[in-house]
Amino acid sequence: MQISLKIFRFHTLTLTLSLLFAYTTAANLDGVFDAGWTTAYQTADSINHMHVRLHALGMEQVVLQYAAVEKTHLYYPSKLEFLQNTEYKNNQLFPKSIEAAKSAGNKIWLGLYYDGENWYIPPTISQLDTLAARNLKVLDELHVLYGNETVIEGVYIPQEIARYYWDGLREDATAAALATHFLNPVTQAAQAKGWKVLAAPFYNQNLETPEKLQSFFESLFAAGFKPNVIAVQDGVGASDAGKPHADISTVGNYERAVAKACTQYGIEFWVDLELFRTVDSHVLADSARLSAQLDTARAAGASKVIGYDLAVLGNAGLDSLEKWFPRDTSQTTPIKERRAQRTSQNYGGPHNKEIRYYKLNGARVKTSE
Repeated sequence: MQISLKIFRFHTLTLTLSLLFAYTTAANLDGVFDAGWTTAYQTADSINHMHVRLHALGMEQVVLQYAAVEKTHLYYPSKLEFLQNTEYKNNQLFPKSIEAAKSAGNKIWLGLYYDGENWYIPPTISQLDTLAARNLKVLDELHVLYGNETVIEGVYIPQEIARYYWDGLREDATAAALATHFLNPVTQAAQAKGWKVLAAPFYNQNLETPEKLQSFFESLFAAGFKPNVIAVQDGVGASDAGKPHADISTVGNYERAVAKACTQYGIEFWVDLELFRTVDSHVLADSARLSAQLDTARAAGASKVIGYDLAVLGNAGLDSLEKWFPRDTSQTTPIKERRAQRTSQNYGGPHNKEIRYYKLNGARVKTSE
């Protein structure tokens, strides 16, 4: 009897440890946003190295936040007339990132056109129509350039959606108007090309309840907006005048509300986890807060959790994530395509004694030879 009890306890302990291990290995990030603020200036070798590190962490979903930001940034080689007056033409970020994702085994989401205006005042119907038309032109051009690239998972709509800008602030500022004149045509056009659609709305718990948030998404979906993925921003990091948009103790209520709306309409639910500190949006938050955000997102039903954003990680960001979150090898896709290794990637090799590097976003960036 005593032996049987010991065996039972042993099996119970083994099962407990197995479940604990399965839980901890699942608690990592599945991907990251790249707004291009720093990576646009990196070499191809540097971006390749960064993608390899991301893949090793299980962060296989890389969302390139913008194809173009009106008048300021252009991240792909566009010939569209309305993008030619862009101040910073960093137009190799898209092709470099696509090639890096191929080598590393990651998936890319291509951001579309952003007009540079935050929706603190909702656009009029006419402005929404113009915004949709420009996004459709960028979408068409991106598909001509990259439509055959299997590494591309889909497109990302960079305009951030918030309920309180589309809740009758004006007579025409409604969820139905937003869907009909902007979200629906862009989403349907991308899906017709075989690309998935991702959107990352945000909220502020100081201005709404979970029930209001759920109702808003149900209104959008009922009006015909059917993206493949909604990755709601968790708000744990964002603030207005120092007042956080979300609290770690209540954020799960809002995430579950969005998840319910997504489930009702057959839309995949992700969480866009804010990596930055509330007091300083340029600095990575501590491991305890990020772990709590991850656990909450998983508990709310998020099938994937992606971080915002790559620039926040800074010099030691990926190093920190490697220490803080265990690698989930069960979720990591094996690399199917390997290219011949370049001598410049052998950082300790004899051919690179004269090459100097500095670290940026966890990648080595070549500065001189």
